[in-house]
Amino acid sequence: MRRIATVLTTVALVFVGIPAATAAFDATAVFTADSDPTGGAAADKQGGVFLEIEAGGTAGGTTPVSKPSGGKKPVCSYEGEKIPCTSDDGVWDGACYMKAVDPQPPKSEAVWQGNENGLIVTCTPYCNEANTDYGSQMGNPGVLCAVSVTRWVPALPGAPDPAVLAQRAVSQMQLRGIDVGIVPEEGPDRVGIVGMPQWMWVNEPAPNTFGPITRSASAGGATVTATAKVDKVVWDMGDGTSVTCVGAGTPYEDRFDIMESPDCGHRYTKQGKYEVTATSYWTVEWEGIGQTGTIPLDFTSTANIVMGEAQVITQ
Repeated sequence: MRRIATVLTTVALVFVGIPAATAAFDATAVFTADSDPTGGAAADKQGGVFLEIEAGGTAGGTTPVSKPSGGKKPVCSYEGEKIPCTSDDGVWDGACYMKAVDPQPPKSEAVWQGNENGLIVTCTPYCNEANTDYGSQMGNPGVLCAVSVTRWVPALPGAPDPAVLAQRAVSQMQLRGIDVGIVPEEGPDRVGIVGMPQWMWVNEPAPNTFGPITRSASAGGATVTATAKVDKVVWDMGDGTSVTCVGAGTPYEDRFDIMESPDCGHRYTKQGKYEVTATSYWTVEWEGIGQTGTIPLDFTSTANIVMGEAQVITQ
């Protein structure tokens, strides 16, 4: 027979600068032998692992702990005791500290309950002097507090926007345009010959100029990891034509003489000064907090070269 215990209590989320009367909610904690990892023993006390908070006047609505508007910080509580809203165990959701499991288990495991989205978290109850007799209640005096449980959730309660964390991770990469490699080189005494092959390449590609590069950003017990790499470089040759190169290209060496570039080259048909623009197109792939996404980026670098015609001198 399934044991059901219902405990009525009041959970107050007191926000700085907001009167307490406007932040109090009537709460009902419902435990069953199926959903309560303590088998119902926790229902003998106020508070517990699974607590559904219903805001007054909103039937069936849940109110997770979240940051108020205006930049004010929330004050979290458990059975009237002020507690940290975040800890090493994650972010407080009104019932337990939730933290994403890292790495996430394979989607084939039963804990996912057939879901493809969301994430697997640990739910760790708050431990204080009032509930350190948990082990004795369960016949295991060596356990002072209720143990964590692992389960699926659509998203971390009160978790930051994963797209915002992804942008933070990207900012740590310090991405920029490529260092242009080109023949003829830039310089007042450097002149290429019209009709001869030009070579273009990424000079000394680095993680922040060509990728791949990976960075992570965390907040409130949640982490987003982003990886960025260049997909292609489009060279605007300044003569009305463009060349798309996949890959970094091949650096020119004197031994190549008048050979064509094997993967990224061009030929000019007229003499003159040309501004060459190299645009690197990046794709950033990120994942975290049960979500994934991509961020397209592009950066531009330039080089100025001079092309002249070969003169034949006869006597």
